[in-house]
Amino acid sequence: MHPGIVRHIVSPLLERLLGRRTFRFLRELETSQWWSAQRIRSLQETKLRTLFELASSNCDWYRSLFAQLDINIHRDDPFAILRILPRLDKQTIREQQAALTNASVEGGPIPFNTGGSTGEPLSFVVDRRRIAFDKAARLLTHSWFGVQPGDREVYLWGSPLELRRQDRVKRFRDRLTNELLLDAFHLNPQSMSRYLDRITAFDPVSIFGYPSSLTTFAEYCLATNKRYGAKKLRAVFVTGEVVNAAQRATLSQFFNVPIVDGYGSRDGGFIAHECPHGSTHVMDQNVIVEILDDDGQPVVEGTSGEIVLTHLDAHALPLIRYRTGDMATRRSDRCGCGRGLSLIGPVEGRRGDHLVAADGTLAHPLAAIYVMREMRAIKQFRIKQERDRSINVQIVASDEPGATDGYVDHKRIITDLRRRLGPIPVSVSKVATIPVAKSGKHLHVISDAVLGIQKNRIDDGYAEDVR
Repeated sequence: MHPGIVRHIVSPLLERLLGRRTFRFLRELETSQWWSAQRIRSLQETKLRTLFELASSNCDWYRSLFAQLDINIHRDDPFAILRILPRLDKQTIREQQAALTNASVEGGPIPFNTGGSTGEPLSFVVDRRRIAFDKAARLLTHSWFGVQPGDREVYLWGSPLELRRQDRVKRFRDRLTNELLLDAFHLNPQSMSRYLDRITAFDPVSIFGYPSSLTTFAEYCLATNKRYGAKKLRAVFVTGEVVNAAQRATLSQFFNVPIVDGYGSRDGGFIAHECPHGSTHVMDQNVIVEILDDDGQPVVEGTSGEIVLTHLDAHALPLIRYRTGDMATRRSDRCGCGRGLSLIGPVEGRRGDHLVAADGTLAHPLAAIYVMREMRAIKQFRIKQERDRSINVQIVASDEPGATDGYVDHKRIITDLRRRLGPIPVSVSKVATIPVAKSGKHLHVISDAVLGIQKNRIDDGYAEDVR
């Protein structure tokens, strides 16, 4: 469909039908990105006070917390209040979700699940306002590289295990909005050759995906002398993992456009994004980002710390000082692009290992993570693949009310993993704890099998059969 029709008619109409004011919020962000830092901070103060009022009025957990700390949300400075509040973690959300939820939020709470990128899947709720602001922020940052709403975009992304009715509806919507989804979970020479043909025919203005999957695709094309032939591409947007210098170089060599890194998550929303000057800007109009050490104190500039997030437009389940588990450095300088948005250093700690399917296909780690995230019985997990491609899944059972653990869950895990990866040995074991890595994070997917694949690439280029 013509991009102008999608931009001005189809997409705005779809968002209105979904009860979201995305394009109104986009216009606000387009203006406010150029405000001074002081004016943006004033906007944050107003939104933060509103968030505290909503949380105090509608969420039992926050009401009790404010009373316990003797906080007067109407009188006290919002930023001073924020500094004394405890950090919110996933475990608290699991245990206190009902008390943390604003059931009266406009449009009602909407159930959501994380992919469990740190090995700890999370079920929570969002609202239409938050979804709209996150989407508006994404549209804004695309425009920094000349990509407008309605322009054709390819997604090399994950897809759910089953083709449900809602997935067929989404595919129809994608056609209406000039979007093409390609499955990133199974990349082999045959699928990647087909993908290149489809991308070339689609001729997108932008491509969006995991850096590891896009790099695998680009490496295959370069090694087999396949060229990117589409003409309209302006940018490749990567997210979901840390993108390293080698991946950037490979992607730049193949696509010959800017490789742009964005940072966000299903639980935290759209948080930060790279601009054409190479700086990572925080979406200050929507979020407050703190970079804190292990004791919850701000780190000095240039020092790495945990990203602690307050989402100013999350009204269904207020995320106030939420621990993301991701690491970054703090910056106090300003970018030459002229935007008033604050900066952080490159985000660390989101890289995962690929798995190797029975036929030698490289599978993105989320292919396995998606199997786990829907199960309330699982509090934490680790997936380890050996060199022979066998898999062992370690599970810490949930102690949530109503969650169960047992043979049926184990059987489902084995069945679903084999559906994704083919007929490989899978074992599931229940453990009391899963130790953290030296970095302090839980490694959710570890694959020794992928080492053999990588060695073959070094020795043989990208062979027609990667087994």
